[in-house]
Amino acid sequence: MPVAFFTRILDFKRAFLAKLRDKRAHPRYPVGAAFPLKASLLLAGSDRPGKKDSASGLSWSGPLGNISSNGLSVFLAPAAQTSRDEETTLRLTLGSQMIEIPCTIAHFKVFGSYSVCGVKLNFTDFKVQKSYHQIVEAVSVGASFERADTAPRTMASQVGQQWRSVNRATLSEWRNATTRKVERFELVVGEHKLIGLATPPSLEVTGRGSNAKTPVAAAVAAEVRTFFHWVTTNLPKNVPADLRDLMGRLTQSGVARDGWAPPPVKIK
Repeated sequence: MPVAFFTRILDFKRAFLAKLRDKRAHPRYPVGAAFPLKASLLLAGSDRPGKKDSASGLSWSGPLGNISSNGLSVFLAPAAQTSRDEETTLRLTLGSQMIEIPCTIAHFKVFGSYSVCGVKLNFTDFKVQKSYHQIVEAVSVGASFERADTAPRTMASQVGQQWRSVNRATLSEWRNATTRKVERFELVVGEHKLIGLATPPSLEVTGRGSNAKTPVAAAVAAEVRTFFHWVTTNLPKNVPADLRDLMGRLTQSGVARDGWAPPPVKIK
């Protein structure tokens, strides 16, 4: 029985996910090497196309290249073999949880030291699709941050800068006006805000906007911290490295230790 990665946040409804299935074009988002997601595919080989079961084919794993609401691409070893339209199963693991999704090979190309395999996902289970879209949400929010077209803000002895992403997500940093070192940040996604301080190191989860002063239940805050950590592992390089480092360290400290490990370094 598939289990959602989050049960208290990102509660996507059936109608919303149904619209995604019917939509033809879906934006693709790059998956960073640090994003804690692992993928594997059961491939029978180019000379044996068709539907596969657990007793046939070989399992190939590798880091993801990009992801969308209805498909993704995976970097595999050059020895992997498959053909377009092969029907198989994608396995995604994130920490101690795993989901399996029926899929169809959309494209496959072998290069000198690696291969790239693109798949179209064929969702047949609402809970699986919901879990998958929770991953897509974190990847898309993190990957899409761009510097806001506004002048730097000043407040007392600090200088601020803001970035904006999809779904009204915002990231704000505040640096010491003299040393230019990051002193704090605010990451706002959905209905929650994460406030991080460099000294002393701390991380606080609050509501968004008018709900900022409403206490956040401990179980909800734990999921928010984990989701925000996923977002920070997929930030683009236009977000300063020292800010990304601070966010990664503070959010990681609030994530349960369950055996996570980054996927292999992406092949270039």
